[in-house]
Amino acid sequence: MRAKHVAERPPRRIPAGARAAVWILVAQFAMLTWLFHVDDGAQDRSRAQARASVALAGWHPGEDRSPVAAELLVLAESGVSNADQLRERTTQWTESGSTSDTAALREATDAAGRSTAAELRSNDRIFPVLLVLVLVAVSGGWYVWSRRVRETQRVTVERRVLDAGERRLLALVRNSTDVVAIIEPDSTTTFVTPAVAVLGWSPEELTGRQLLDVVSPQDRLILTRLLSGSGDSHSVQIRMRHRDGHELVMEGTLVNLCHDTAVRGWVLTIRDITERKRLQEDLTTQAIHDSMTGLPNRQLFFDRLDHALSRREAQPWRPLAVLAFNLDDFKDVNESLGYATGDTVLLTVAERLTEALRDEDTAARLGGDEFAVLMEDTDLSTATQVAHRLLATVASPIEIDGHLHVVRASIGLAEAVPGRSNGTDTMRNAAVAVDMAKERGKGRLAIYDPAWHRQAVETFAVRQELEIAIATDQLTLVYLPIVSLDTHTVRGFEALVRWEHPERGLLNPEAFIPVAEQGGMITALDDWVLHAAVRGCAALQAADHRPWIAVNVSAEQLNQPGFAAIVLSTLAAAQLPADRLVLEVTESALLDELGLGAQTLAQLRAHGVRVSIDDFGTGYSSLSRLSRLPVDELKVDRSFIEQLRSGNEDGVLVSTFLATAQALRLRTVAEGVEDAHQARWLHDAGCDLGQGFLWSRPVGLDTARALPRILAVPVEEDATVSA
Repeated sequence: MRAKHVAERPPRRIPAGARAAVWILVAQFAMLTWLFHVDDGAQDRSRAQARASVALAGWHPGEDRSPVAAELLVLAESGVSNADQLRERTTQWTESGSTSDTAALREATDAAGRSTAAELRSNDRIFPVLLVLVLVAVSGGWYVWSRRVRETQRVTVERRVLDAGERRLLALVRNSTDVVAIIEPDSTTTFVTPAVAVLGWSPEELTGRQLLDVVSPQDRLILTRLLSGSGDSHSVQIRMRHRDGHELVMEGTLVNLCHDTAVRGWVLTIRDITERKRLQEDLTTQAIHDSMTGLPNRQLFFDRLDHALSRREAQPWRPLAVLAFNLDDFKDVNESLGYATGDTVLLTVAERLTEALRDEDTAARLGGDEFAVLMEDTDLSTATQVAHRLLATVASPIEIDGHLHVVRASIGLAEAVPGRSNGTDTMRNAAVAVDMAKERGKGRLAIYDPAWHRQAVETFAVRQELEIAIATDQLTLVYLPIVSLDTHTVRGFEALVRWEHPERGLLNPEAFIPVAEQGGMITALDDWVLHAAVRGCAALQAADHRPWIAVNVSAEQLNQPGFAAIVLSTLAAAQLPADRLVLEVTESALLDELGLGAQTLAQLRAHGVRVSIDDFGTGYSSLSRLSRLPVDELKVDRSFIEQLRSGNEDGVLVSTFLATAQALRLRTVAEGVEDAHQARWLHDAGCDLGQGFLWSRPVGLDTARALPRILAVPVEEDATVSA
């Protein structure tokens, strides 16, 4: 078997370079050999002539002529220039036996010698030239050979590299996940890589077949136009059908290599991006849709609103309506029933919105419990009817885990006129209308009124200015004396805040307290008043007069964590005894007697701070609960004191309040006392203290410090002090 294997092995061929090298060596050796022997004949003739001359010169008459003749014949046979003449004379000299021909023979021999010597001299001159020529020829041959060898080696290396690169490229192409195909202008496939298996086909099945057969019908025209065009390179994204029928999205490039003799076609390189395309579409959908309800989000809603307005700029008779939709007290749903229940409510509301609207309307979730509806080609009357229908639809009970829950909504309606309104302003108007609907009692519709916007702008401006005012000490305090009804002695002061507005002058609390409450600044405002009032009260203290200071405290301030510590640290910083501070709290702030506010007041009372119920009688406290509240004082609201003015003796409620306070051993203060008749009636009914214009208007700190300790009542007891 081994012999057979060896015999069958093809003979190894000698490389052309090796054969050329051998031929050059042989030629070089032959030329050097020829050059070495080029004057061998002349030297032989020279030696033969020398022997013949010696033999002829040494011959004497009568001696045998044969040896001399033999040398002369050898000389003639050596190829001298006068060989025939020498041979003829030698023959005559030998045959005649005469000595007369000896001189002529010598002359011929000498001539042969001269000719040979001349030939040797000529050879000596020619030899270096021949040697140089031989060397040049040999060197040129070696140079040409080496060039050929290097060229051959370069070509061989390039061919090997090219072959290796082609094999590597082919391997990469065949193993690439991208589908690479060569197609003719009519889409006939002449080559395709195994990656075409992504389409469910094998290369053999698609080779020779038109690629348009597997392209989706809606994209065949695109590929046909590209193949018939003149461009060199195109980016393509086409849909192709899998062998089992489902559709794939393919992306890649189409390069024109029809002019390349190695390709002669269009090279299509594509990859499957179906999953990436689906993911992009999902991300796009998520970016413009609410992830929970699937409704358009704020971005998409505003985009549709702006486009709807821009499409109708030249058609002002085609108005749009926007409904801002907000659930009422939805925060209570999350806090009481949990966020899972809240999510169910939102999903149900979204479904009801979608079902109740027309196909051309757009419902969106803007965030939280805020929704919006865009109604195109509608009038205000129709939009109003739709809004009322939505209110009724949303108010239908929602069953969750076997329990029914009722959720109501407030809707704000704003109309947008193409060419005069934009999307941002329209949504702002609808939001303002929602706020008005909530202020009017919730669960209702409010149609936007431009006056509301002006009011909202003014409120916003005041809010911004108030924040600056708190930060830059534009606020100030005035002090209203609290007087004993028995002795008319000033016992204390109520601190009232004023705003020294740089443009509008001195503003009363009614101008900015509601704004502070709505804007979440009431706590910061009350904290400022507390610190300023404590410092002011400390300045009012004297050896013979130690008035207290009454400060209003809001529910938000009272319920903030650490309020008791704030109060105590403020008193300590001003070195004011705790019993000189009275905190006035409304009844609503004390409704929850077990809440944080009640606990805070109890803690402060333990340190000596006194607590007063402000505006008593206007809240919701029952007299039975009054004994359990952490208070020291009742302030009867001015609306009840007003009933005690001259000519109106209806003071039953005031008498009841005062009697209850006396039974509970609470100090009483009457607000808004403006005439002596009121003061006398309150004193007779057992009221301890009073405050009002009867004694003094609110004054600054310096004026308060200079007030008399006893404020006399005017002589005309029936006179009324104007507010």
